[in-house]
Amino acid sequence: MRGHSRRKFDTGLIFLASVCVILFVSGIYIYQQVRVDPVTTSIQQGKPFAVQLMIHDGKELKYTELLFYSPSTGRAALLDIPGNLGVILPQAKKVGRIDSLYKVHSIERYRDAIEAFVKEDVPFFLEMSFSQLEQLIDLLGGIEVFIANSLEMDVKGRKIQLPSGNLHLDGGKAMVYVSLQDPEESDIDRIIRIQKFIQSLVKKIGESVDFITHPDVVPYLKEYVRTDMETRGLLSFLREMRKLDIERMSFQRVLGNLRKVETEDLLFPHFEGQLLRQTVKKMLETLASTEGVRGEDTDFTLEILNGTKIPGLARRTREIYQSFGFDVVSYGNAETQEIEKTVIIDRKGNREGAARVASIIKCTNIVSGPSTFGSQKNADFTIVLGGDFDGRYCK
Repeated sequence: MRGHSRRKFDTGLIFLASVCVILFVSGIYIYQQVRVDPVTTSIQQGKPFAVQLMIHDGKELKYTELLFYSPSTGRAALLDIPGNLGVILPQAKKVGRIDSLYKVHSIERYRDAIEAFVKEDVPFFLEMSFSQLEQLIDLLGGIEVFIANSLEMDVKGRKIQLPSGNLHLDGGKAMVYVSLQDPEESDIDRIIRIQKFIQSLVKKIGESVDFITHPDVVPYLKEYVRTDMETRGLLSFLREMRKLDIERMSFQRVLGNLRKVETEDLLFPHFEGQLLRQTVKKMLETLASTEGVRGEDTDFTLEILNGTKIPGLARRTREIYQSFGFDVVSYGNAETQEIEKTVIIDRKGNREGAARVASIIKCTNIVSGPSTFGSQKNADFTIVLGGDFDGRYCK
């Protein structure tokens, strides 16, 4: 009797334990199914968020772009982070290159420095080597890029020619293009080239999203991209690329002055980075706006004239307006350098536009109609800088 009761008791325990295990495993499965990952949460909230894109050669960081994306509007923007951006290095307690904080597969300190610089959270990152990027592009079936001028390079003893025009590049030729080191290419042209390349890559991902998010393809995708996104989140983000309005993607860069620090030429942003942070804030507002089209309040042509004896003032002011997306068609000196008060001349009778132009430098002096200042009759507005302008705002 006792042995029979013990067997019944043991059987009951085994059954109960089995039920508990099944319930536990089922609970984990259900939790995994209903739990929303951070990327999907950001997409569902609809607010703009940032993704840090990094390309390295296996040892050194080559390019960093911040991709700002607004799920509610499908708009996006790229901000180039130059490697020679001058920042205070915490451990060394000195000023140095921001990319010196980067280590392959260890980006935390580097990302912290970027967040501190732009004063925005960068919750996600995508990191690739040239080799991984090449394989990703081949997986996508190549990408389309526009090359303004034909290129001829020697790569490992083999001549590679890329003619001008719209080209379809496989992974290998795309890497030749993106890794190009041309001493005659300006920093601005290099940044434009890389940002246009990223734009083409994002476009191709959007066109191929059904393929690259297929369960049979995802394992390859995860080999080519290192990220802190969970797999579900990564796939959600890639699916958003199909919605992204690629033709209205905007491009930004850090404006500043080069200074020699020890042996390095470091880029120090204008106004200690305040101008860039204002630009990023305005950019995020624009991305999230559901009214009108991108650039509706900056789609003007400007002429900027220096009415003071301060050299280079018109050029620096041009950079300020360009950072906000304005088209500056001309800049230079006014006929006189004795202007006391800055004036915005509205040549086309656009009051709202004039107010927008004036707000950038906090100018309250706006006049309408033809002007004796300037030679650009096609410019919508002429800005004549006076002695009340301190290089950023009118006093």
